[in-house]
Amino acid sequence: MQDIKQLAQALEHTDPEERREATIALGRLGSVSLPYLLQALGDTDWRVRKTAVEALVSLGGDEVVSGLISALSADDNAGARNSAIEGLVQIGSKGMNMLLPAAASADPDVRKFVVDILGDIRDPHAVPVLLLHLDDPDENVRIASVEALGKIQDRRAVLPLLDCLALGIGGWFDYVIAEALGTIGDERALKPLLKALSREKLREPILLSLGKIGTVQTIGPLLAGLGDSLRIVREVSIMALSELMLKSSPTDQQILIRELRAVAPGSAVLDNLEEILLTSAGALRTATIRLVCMVAQERSIPKLLSLVQEEEVAELMMEALQYMGQANAVLLIPYLVVDNALIRVTITTVLGSLRCTEAEKPLLSLLQDQNGHVRSAAASALGRLGSRTAVKPLIGLLTDEYENVQEAAIEALAAIRDESVIESLRKDFSSHDARVRKNAAILFGEFMTPAAVHALTFALKDEEPEVRKAVVQALGNAPRDSALKPLLLAVTDDDAEVRIRAAESLGRIPEEESFAALLPLLEDSDLWVRSAAVRSIAQIGGEVAGRMLLPCLENATGIFLLAVIESLGTLHFSPACDALLHLAGHPDHEVRKHALAALAGFEKASVLPAVLNSLHDCHWSVRKTAVDILKTWRDPAIKPFLEKIALHDPDKSVREAAVEALR
Repeated sequence: MQDIKQLAQALEHTDPEERREATIALGRLGSVSLPYLLQALGDTDWRVRKTAVEALVSLGGDEVVSGLISALSADDNAGARNSAIEGLVQIGSKGMNMLLPAAASADPDVRKFVVDILGDIRDPHAVPVLLLHLDDPDENVRIASVEALGKIQDRRAVLPLLDCLALGIGGWFDYVIAEALGTIGDERALKPLLKALSREKLREPILLSLGKIGTVQTIGPLLAGLGDSLRIVREVSIMALSELMLKSSPTDQQILIRELRAVAPGSAVLDNLEEILLTSAGALRTATIRLVCMVAQERSIPKLLSLVQEEEVAELMMEALQYMGQANAVLLIPYLVVDNALIRVTITTVLGSLRCTEAEKPLLSLLQDQNGHVRSAAASALGRLGSRTAVKPLIGLLTDEYENVQEAAIEALAAIRDESVIESLRKDFSSHDARVRKNAAILFGEFMTPAAVHALTFALKDEEPEVRKAVVQALGNAPRDSALKPLLLAVTDDDAEVRIRAAESLGRIPEEESFAALLPLLEDSDLWVRSAAVRSIAQIGGEVAGRMLLPCLENATGIFLLAVIESLGTLHFSPACDALLHLAGHPDHEVRKHALAALAGFEKASVLPAVLNSLHDCHWSVRKTAVDILKTWRDPAIKPFLEKIALHDPDKSVREAAVEALR
């Protein structure tokens, strides 16, 4: 270990990387290095300062907090002050006993820093101190106190903040009070905020706060704000109404839509909304899109759709156009034939979501659209409509060139639930096209009638492994008594993937026959089949499963060994404890790690020595696993071990895990 004096000298090195390495080393020495770590807070290089903060936070304790508070007074070093602030915020509530008195510092800058830190920590214990600083002689401290109270969102602050607002001091102080009251979200602030709307400079924060704490009964000022002569007021009203819409119940949303539709059409409000729609960006444009869709005027649709030039906007538009409602959905039908495929997808999706039956015929024509995404969206929409007319053309899409279109057709046919599909598709099991046979199997899995199960059992003999895989996957959805017999056949399939899927499905059927079928798979020639069999046996569970898996530890290697270890841990099979303890000393660190994790569920007294021994493992992942196990036990007796790891482990993630475990 390096001498502390050498490390202290290294902090003066011209190379910042040397200084950073010295800081890391100092952090491992514990409290003796505190003065030097505090010194490193003022380093000219941000990486050194960041490393010092990490070390101090890991060290913790009153001395560290005191040192960081002292650094807040470093007038000549902004880097040191900012690093101290960052460290105190990270230490959080553990430093409150020293931070709260520091809020009474004679230096207004320090008071402001402390108040800011208390706000970022968000500990309610700071509220009484912050309330005192609402009368601080320094305006910046008063404003910071209001902002901190807003962050903490404690309702004890509401009445004192309202008292301050009633004084009418004005300026930024009142502005942040109006914002903070909205963030806290207490309805006691509604009437005073509505009263304060007459103060012109407070309209913006008050309208925003009304969006956060208001209800549909208090939307009058927000609706009026949409017609205000000042664009900033219109924008704030849009943001507030959008936020109110998102947080309201479905019933209140309908009231809000009705009120908006009562004022917008035929007035300057819709003109204002459309103007901001086409000239804004980001969150404001998103909010405006919602409101314009809520108004649901035919004239606005081209303007809305002109924005659909990229996927992100299309997804937003799909969501917002829902607000038009089923009655107005017919206004969108003409736009199913525009040249922009993204718009066709958007409108198709919305018409399906709104269950617009008038759109059935044009949607049927889109099943032949040249764009695959449009065909997929049309299939999904017709499925939502439950269109029996669409069954035949949807079956045709099972051979579409794009897999996502095939999947959409399958889901639509399953949603329509027309059992005539089964009879039609049974013939397709003799099709020369493997895609048709595969998709028929997937679709049968959605119906699972006796006829479907019979057809699937027959299809297990298909020459194509991809079809047989789909069949086994589908049988996994069948009732247990229907699925068991064909799955027992599938575990002997020539294709490893088919055997894997069969093993996984048997894991969901807790029968003796399942155990009997899975047992030979433990010696399968394919590694992944063996692993799937292990996990399925464990999924069925019980003592029988443990007895089947324990002998596998003898000769298992690699992925298979890890699967067996993990499964025995899941089963908490006590006879496996000694074997797992032995594997905790295996040459492969992955095996050691898995064995340790598996032992976590066994009797603590039996495994504690192995866990403590693993704290000294040569691989960081094993040590971290040991720390994670100790964390779950919450035993005061193991605290010294964790403290040592938190200070001296060479790996940062292990140290951080130990610090977290000590909390």
